[in-house]
Amino acid sequence: MAVPGPAPGAGSRPRLDLQFLQRFLQILKVLFPSWSSQNALMFLTLLCLTLLEQLVIYQVGLIPSQYYGVLGNKDLEGFKTLTFLAVMLIVLNSTLKSFDQFTCNLLYVSWRKDLTEHLHCLYFRGRVYYTLNVLRDDIDNPDQRISQDVERFCRQLSSMASKLIVSPFTLVYYTYQCFQRFKHMQIRVNAEPAAFYSRHQHL
Repeated sequence: MAVPGPAPGAGSRPRLDLQFLQRFLQILKVLFPSWSSQNALMFLTLLCLTLLEQLVIYQVGLIPSQYYGVLGNKDLEGFKTLTFLAVMLIVLNSTLKSFDQFTCNLLYVSWRKDLTEHLHCLYFRGRVYYTLNVLRDDIDNPDQRISQDVERFCRQLSSMASKLIVSPFTLVYYTYQCFQRFKHMQIRVNAEPAAFYSRHQHL
């Protein structure tokens, strides 16, 4: 006789709560068992590639403004040098993007392998296999859930990895840049009072 599970309803919908966070941290412990594990090293490699890619993108963004000076001065040698630099940066950016995607795919395969093996160890421990397939009616086809849900989770997580890595660094950097432009604007706005104050001090 099957054991009835909880009735599906509004309470059974996925929610972003403490339980979700606890389960996600448990999954991370499986994906990253130690700092020296293969997954952790690949993740650090992805971090370095992503940061280097952002640095290259920033340098590419500065090139158009440099063209104004070169074209304004009619500097042919400067134009050739700047064009060569732009091409090299674009090629480097494309190469870094390829390595980024390759590392994400490697992480996906490794994460899926580790998580699937971990779930299978739990699945075949004791009477769990029999309980889920025979005694429980609220879990439909657990074998398919292990294979498909793990595949979707790992693929989505690997595709988001590089974006999640670079977002905090980008936020901190541009926050700092906005603060520096704000201080510069304050100096420009208060230039006259500052000049009078400096003159008063010298007097």
